[in-house]
Amino acid sequence: MKKTVIATDASWVNALEIAPNGAWVQPGPGEHYVWGANDPTGPAAVVAKRFEVKSKKVEKATLFLSVDNYAIVLINGLPVVIDAPQDNRDFYNPGRMFNISHFLHHGENDIVIAGFNYPQTSGRSDRNPAGILARIEIKHDDHKHDDHKHY
Repeated sequence: MKKTVIATDASWVNALEIAPNGAWVQPGPGEHYVWGANDPTGPAAVVAKRFEVKSKKVEKATLFLSVDNYAIVLINGLPVVIDAPQDNRDFYNPGRMFNISHFLHHGENDIVIAGFNYPQTSGRSDRNPAGILARIEIKHDDHKHDDHKHY
């Protein structure tokens, strides 16, 4: 079994790496909180990543999401998370885990995350922080012959 990890960082479209707030779950190695590079102090941010699933079969795939304050997440155009506007501490500490196995397919996949600060008209600041941390973990079969049918 092989595992692929994709986490938010500056390689995501429109992603600006930001320092984590002390109240947020802290990122692991290679992970970064991000906000929109196009408007670093804005009330909302949209970041995206295209990634490839090389295996024909995904055994299990999860999305860990920590967002201050709430988010909408699409994978391959399908909604995974649609939060109502709110200030819920659990959304950024400890964060949330979603099973995304059925959203992924062999080949190119896209994830788009729209993060929102609360209240909606409030920009990101030291007094009202906002950030997005996402980690996709894909467990897949590492067999070289997984394109053969077995009868």
